This record gives sequence, C-alpha cells and structure tokens, in this order.
Amino acid sequence: MDKHIEGTWEEFEAWIRDAIGSDFRWRIRPRDSVSNRQMIADLIMDNIKRNNGKFPEGDTFIQKI
Repeated sequence: MDKHIEGTWEEFEAWIRDAIGSDFRWRIRPRDSVSNRQMIADLIMDNIKRNNGKFPEGDTFIQKI
C-alpha cells in the first residue's frame, strides 16, 4: 500500500497538502480508516484530473486555505 494510506494521520494530511499544493481545512473530517483514506485520496486525484491538473478551492471533504 502507499505510504499515505498506511502511515500516520499526520503523514496522510501531509500527502494531501502536497497533492493539492496548499494547506487545507477539513469540511468533513472522516473517521481514520484505510478505506476512508483511500476514498479521500481517490477523490483528490479525480478532482485534480478533472480540473486540468489543479485542485479546486474545495470539495466535499476539504477546502484549500
């Protein structure tokens, strides 16, 4: 598994910051589980792909700050 999925919550949040290129705040903070981390990671990557390589200002779970 990828480190951001199996590491600590802090490592997961660091991966999110790197992936979206910004600090962020949780709109809805999911319970920490492998399946939730995978779902969040998939949503982030899908949003980036749909927006020509840029993460939008926010999505269902996170908001760039």
